[in-house]
Formats: sequence, structure tokens, C-alpha cells
Amino acid sequence: MMDLLDRPDVGSAAWWDAVRAAGTPLRRPSTGGGVDLAFLWRGSDCAAVYLDVYSHTPHPVTGPTGLQRVAGTDAWVWRTTLPADWRGSYFLLPAMPGQEAPATGGRQAIRAWWIDLMGRQASADPFNHQPAHGTGWGVPLSPLLLPQAPVHPAWRAGAADGDVGVHSWDSPRLGVTRDVWLCATGTGENLPLVVLLDGQYWARHMPVFGPLQHMTAQGTLPPAVYVLIDAVSPERRGQEMPCNEDFWLAVQEELLPAVAARHPVTPDPARRIVAGQSYGGLAALYGALRWPQCFGCVLSQSGSFWWPDPARTEGDGWLAEQVKAGLGQGARLTALLEVGCHEHDMTGVNGAMAAALAGAGHTVHYTQFRGGHDWICWRDGLLDGLALLLKP
Repeated sequence: MMDLLDRPDVGSAAWWDAVRAAGTPLRRPSTGGGVDLAFLWRGSDCAAVYLDVYSHTPHPVTGPTGLQRVAGTDAWVWRTTLPADWRGSYFLLPAMPGQEAPATGGRQAIRAWWIDLMGRQASADPFNHQPAHGTGWGVPLSPLLLPQAPVHPAWRAGAADGDVGVHSWDSPRLGVTRDVWLCATGTGENLPLVVLLDGQYWARHMPVFGPLQHMTAQGTLPPAVYVLIDAVSPERRGQEMPCNEDFWLAVQEELLPAVAARHPVTPDPARRIVAGQSYGGLAALYGALRWPQCFGCVLSQSGSFWWPDPARTEGDGWLAEQVKAGLGQGARLTALLEVGCHEHDMTGVNGAMAAALAGAGHTVHYTQFRGGHDWICWRDGLLDGLALLLKP
């Protein structure tokens, strides 16, 4: 497919038809065993076109990654090479004249510019043949799954969602109303309970109900009750996820009693899991450490254990320090922590968190998966992690 870039008619209608038929990014095997890729954008009026390939391109605040325009055409191109087992997400961001990255003001100015432009003009790749998904906050994403990328079979099974209901939780303690999804994958007494943070993503953008039903039917998961909690907005997520006592008290005092009134969930903390990703991974572990009588198992994916210092990439963050100071003392949690090998600023703090938990006597499963800070990666680890934690 990369041969398309060598044609003399780059940018012609016939060439774009060929691109559309081939799908993007264009690709070919690399001599080093990876895959050479070319990302494309079509636009004659653009002043610039930016690209964010999660966990590959540099963070935009250090200088956004831009495509290069093929002279005399409406074609924009950016080339790179990735491992053959790469799985991840990306989006493209066209900028009109006057919307280019600011030349002054430093990182804060670039960050504000990027967030504003991303919120208004970010686009999934129109030539990517795979269905787009999203961040949960309106930014469309295209998946990039190279030939050797793993995909959990439950995501391919096409199972029906089963018994799923969406409910409104009006919290007096938190002062906000939000959606909560309840999914029961079977019947019986004392069903395991799974609380999944960032529920809006797993309910709307990467619906997890069918895969959970499939794995339950296959016997990989036991029948259970899943509670997916909407984060409401990025601002509220930033308030409630980082080790917020009020949030977890509201969950225990308001939400979970309502769940128990609908479904016969177990009171045994060893069969009650809280799971989350990024800020949600931090929140999940904090909730279990602070209230082990409610949650005895944790699934933390790419947990933001740098918090509250975003510059921290190694050593103990605040939560690890609290564990060493006695938080969760007397409890014996089972914690599964995973982080992507391409998350270079996250592996150190996640490893330190795992070590702190193990040193405090908790049962810890710590892994580095092949991937980055990305929902496409977390979706497989979520299913495998639940299967491990719910294993009899």
C-alpha cells in the first residue's frame, strides 16, 4: 500500500479513490521486523494538520506532531515505524489559517490551544476501515491494530448485551446526578460485584456488556453484577477520581444499597472488585485500601500513581507512601496492576506501587502489557483481569 505514495498522481481524485480502497494508515513490512506506516489527511484549505498517536508521538505540549503537505496537492503525510504487535488509538487535527500552534507562551499556551482545538476539530481517520471509538469526552479515535496485535476473542464474539439497565443516581453527598449502568450476567444468590469506573466509556464507546455475557456463557467468568459509574465530565472526574473520600462514601452509602435492592450481591469483600483505568486505576486502589471491608479486590490499569505530582515518573507517589505508612493495614487485598510497556512515564510509579503493596502483605499481580495508555489496550486487560480476580 505504501507504493501509493510513489505514484505520479498523488492528490488526484483517482489517487484518493485508491487510498480509500486501501485504507489508512498505509503500511508495509519494515526491514527491522516492524511495520512502516503513512498517515494521511486530505485538505486543501488547512494551514497545518496535527496527529496524536497515543503513547507514540510526543506529548503535544512539548511540540505537536504535524503532517507534511505534498507540494502542489491536497495530500498531507506523516510516516513512522511501529512494532508489528502495535495496538492503539490515534486522531487527526486539522488547523485552518490562524489556528496553528502558538509560537509564544510556552507549554501552558500550547496546552490551552491544543485542548481547545482538539475539542472543536479533532477527527477520526476518514480512510481507516475500522470503526471509530471515542475518548468518552467527544474526541473521536481511530484504532490501529497491526498484524500481530492481540485481540481478546470476546470482543469478536458479537454476543448480546443481556440484562442491562441504565439508572439515574442523584447523589446528595456529591451534589450531582449521573448515569449508572447495571448489568447482571446471571442469576443466583450472593453474586460477585464489580464496580467499574469511567462507566460512560465502557457503556457507550466500547460497550463491554456483550463480551462479559460471552465470557460468562463460556464459563470464563462466573455470573456477576456489574456497576458502571459515569464520570460525568473531565472536570468532575479530576475532582472525584484522585483519592476522594466523599466519592467513595457516596458509592457505599447511596449507590451500593440501591444496587443490592435490585440484585442479590455478595457481602464478601473477597468477591467484590473495583476496577479503573488511569485516574480510575488510582481511585480503585484508594477505595479498596481505605475501605477493604467493602472491596477486597482491585484491578488497576495504568494507574495514575504519580498523583498529585505529574512530574513524578519514578518512586513512590502519595498513595504508595500512604501504604507504607499503614493505609490498608490489617487487610489482605488482591490487587492486579498492569501498565503498558510504551507508557514510559508510568511504568516506574506503577512498579513502585506494586512493590509497596507486596511489602504490606497484599497479594499482588503486576504485569507490563504490550501497549500504551489507551482504551484499546485496556479493553483486553479488563476482561483478563476480571477473569483472574473472579476465579473461584
